Amino acid sequence: MTARGNAEQARGWNGDSGRYWIAHRERHLAAHRRLVPHLFAAAAISPGERVLDVGCGCGGTTIAAARVADRALGLDLSGPMLQVARRLAADAGAANASFAQGDAQACPLRPGCCDVMISSFGVMFFADPAVAFANLAAALRRRGRLAFLCWQRDLDNELFAIPLRAFLARAPRPGPADDVPFADPRQVSGLLSATGWEDITIGSVREPAWMGSDVADVMGYVRGQRMVRNLAAGLGNETLAGQALADIAEQYAARQRPDGIWVQAAAWLVTARRP
Repeated sequence: MTARGNAEQARGWNGDSGRYWIAHRERHLAAHRRLVPHLFAAAAISPGERVLDVGCGCGGTTIAAARVADRALGLDLSGPMLQVARRLAADAGAANASFAQGDAQACPLRPGCCDVMISSFGVMFFADPAVAFANLAAALRRRGRLAFLCWQRDLDNELFAIPLRAFLARAPRPGPADDVPFADPRQVSGLLSATGWEDITIGSVREPAWMGSDVADVMGYVRGQRMVRNLAAGLGNETLAGQALADIAEQYAARQRPDGIWVQAAAWLVTARRP
């Protein structure tokens, strides 16, 4: 992809996508709560280490890393989300957590500036992943560690599969069924190998994910998702879109527990080292 892809991502995360994520920050934290511990266990951050958190968003993982590390830097495209991150870090007393706005594949990172690199679903938005991971490798010290989470296939992941199946039942998606970057672990392994990483491991992580308190709460959230809005617009038929949304609501109702609606989330946990 060209640099235009970066500009598109920057516009989104500094615009509607960023505002949507901020509005639902606590919901997303809850949805990821059982996944993120796998990331930190794999990263094995030690006192005295320097951590780079790529695609840090509102800074939750950066602040968590700073509690263990000597210092942690969160890097993200979104200015509005970084404003939230800085406020939350100050509230948490995490003086050793800092944040910078920039594109990991384009912004200059000082060689060997960090010991550990982490990302919680933040590496999936690169316009040119090969350039990005080559840059990131250079930013790590020798034998520095990389650990990140990325989503598995949409249809293997109830977070996305529930709405997707409801719409695909009425109008099959043209072209390939999956468009999630990094969904194929063989491609991820090949990408990392080609950009200067070694000791690559990729494992499946499946955990329950909390989506909201009840069907009305979750449907209010889901209707605002860009994927759902695009699928509804693609049908070009309000009746069919209404039927799809009714099916989605029924699926969530079937997953209602006393403490809210839970679905199964499926991610890949990827680790590697710089030679």
